[in-house]
Amino acid sequence: MKLTYDTVDGETKESPFLNFLEHNRQAIKNEIFSFFPGDEEIKSKKFGLDKHWEMVIDYPKRGGKYVRPGLILLSCQASGGDISKTLTTAAAMEISEDWLLVHDDFEDKSLVRRGSPALQILHGDALAVNAGDHLHLIMWKILLANHENIGCELSCRVAEMMEKFLQVTCEGQYLELSWTNSGRIVSEDEYFEMVDRKTGWYTIIGPLHLGAIIAGNDAALEPLIKFGHNLGRAFQIHDDWLNVFSENTGKELGGDILEGKRTLLLIHLVKKLEEAGDTENLEYVQGIFKMLREEKTQDDVNRIIALYEKHGCKEAIRNQAKHFANKALAELDNVPYSDEGKVILKDAVDFIVNREL
Repeated sequence: MKLTYDTVDGETKESPFLNFLEHNRQAIKNEIFSFFPGDEEIKSKKFGLDKHWEMVIDYPKRGGKYVRPGLILLSCQASGGDISKTLTTAAAMEISEDWLLVHDDFEDKSLVRRGSPALQILHGDALAVNAGDHLHLIMWKILLANHENIGCELSCRVAEMMEKFLQVTCEGQYLELSWTNSGRIVSEDEYFEMVDRKTGWYTIIGPLHLGAIIAGNDAALEPLIKFGHNLGRAFQIHDDWLNVFSENTGKELGGDILEGKRTLLLIHLVKKLEEAGDTENLEYVQGIFKMLREEKTQDDVNRIIALYEKHGCKEAIRNQAKHFANKALAELDNVPYSDEGKVILKDAVDFIVNREL
């Protein structure tokens, strides 16, 4: 069966990219869980450690879309490499997302993750963060095991690349958290600096670099940076857009507003209110984004969303996402990938910027 996805415009599209992910999903999943104790072993642990391991394995069991590990496999295949050589690296990539999400949910006070209560809601902040720390260690355990698959020299290079883009990701997270703490509305340039670090490198460039490195396609590394920055911007802009205009994300509708996230929607709205001289709504918006999450109400979320729609933010930000997606497609021509790989990656661009889910 060919996989399809629903777009924000109501279309249903067949997707070579989703079919590629689905074809390789079980292999990635099997590799991930080979590094965890089985259910029976977890149940046998004493002194309450069974509860700890249940927390550690919770987000991996919920499962994500596997976009990042899938991009590792796709980059390797498009570079003429052997996909089986990438599975351990792909497993480490997915676990990196899981521990980052555990910490993100704690930092952002998120309520929902992948359709279920966030880990700190289920078990409290301290135990959730500890489980995230353990997942972080398991990621490095997987990377250390990679030498059995691709040799010591190449596994070290892969680990160094992951260390590089995870540091950049943490810098991006700092920027985002610091803006929320300060209550400051940022500029577009500041927003894109954060996105390039958190999304461009972590979601796109890093995984594609890992696949190319394993395949020996070093010529792809430099052109993938421009491609990845543009696609990362498209990805994040659309993700922010979905957060307030789609109920099918598995997260709270308008969660970014409750969490005080600085998004392109917010930046665009503030600019429009300033141009209109609408002091009342401008002061209201600025005040809402200085408040703590628990001080905001659903009425506040609804009012902000209504202002987004009234001032054309919904359409303008969709157009921005499409703009960066088109720039990414133009840069893809410069990447030394196979024709088949480019077809699948072009569909990945389309999926990232048009998906409803």
